Formats: sequence, C-alpha cells, structure tokens
Amino acid sequence: MSLSKGKSIQIAKTLDVDPHRAFDVVYDVESFPTFMPSVTTAEVISSDGARKVVKWEMLIDGAPLDWTEDIRYDRELLTADFTALDGVFLHFDGTWRVRAGANGTELAVSVFYDLGLPEIEEIIGPILDERLRQNLDAMLVNIQARAGLK
Repeated sequence: MSLSKGKSIQIAKTLDVDPHRAFDVVYDVESFPTFMPSVTTAEVISSDGARKVVKWEMLIDGAPLDWTEDIRYDRELLTADFTALDGVFLHFDGTWRVRAGANGTELAVSVFYDLGLPEIEEIIGPILDERLRQNLDAMLVNIQARAGLK
C-alpha cells in the first residue's frame, strides 16, 4: 500500500474585467451556487470581513462532496487563502490570486488536496483530479462572466 501524497492543481486565466471586481466575485462565495451548477451549497457560517468560514456542498458526477473551509481574504493583495477544517478531504488548501496585468486581469487558483485514503485514491484519484480541474476551470470562466455584469 502506498502512502497518500496529495495532488496539486494550478489554473489561471486572463480576464477582461477590473481586478477589484473579479476579487469581489471571489469574495462573494455565498453566491457561487447561483452561477456554478456543481456547487449546491456555499453557506457562510461566520464572517468578520477578512475571514469567512464556509460550509461547501457540491456534486461531482453525482457524488456529493462536502467540507467546511476557512477563507482569509486580503483586499490589498487581492488574495484569498483557504483551508479545509473538516469534510471529505484530509487536506484541501489553496489560494485565489487576482493580479492586474498588461493584457488584462489574471485570476489564478491553486489547490492542494488529499483524500487521505491511498487505496481509494489509486482507483478514483485520476477521475477526481480531472473533475476538480474541470470545476476550477469552470469557476474561472463563470467568475469572469459574473464580474463582467454591472
């Protein structure tokens, strides 16, 4: 039996939107179920402006995934660092970054995840990895569309 090592995913897109507007959409996690079909719940349990604790529920290929996440926002740096507190993942951590660039606004998300069950990860790991990548990519596309709304 191999030891679980986790996986990393990094995805970035250049958007034709204001960087602060893109960050506002990233910050407004409770609206994600309205524009992300795979996200069924994003319930803010607590918030102090710079930090939110969020209960997430989503469906990937009909399979439910749920976890509670601590998100720390930095409006000056336009970043959001998140860490799973509990749920289906042993580890689920990452960062959203928004940067103004010469060709537009770069929105990037990086995620490290680990189910903590190597025997299952060997079987479902490649499928989960592909579905998470697809969902993160869809989030970037949908954040651009939502940020473009006035």
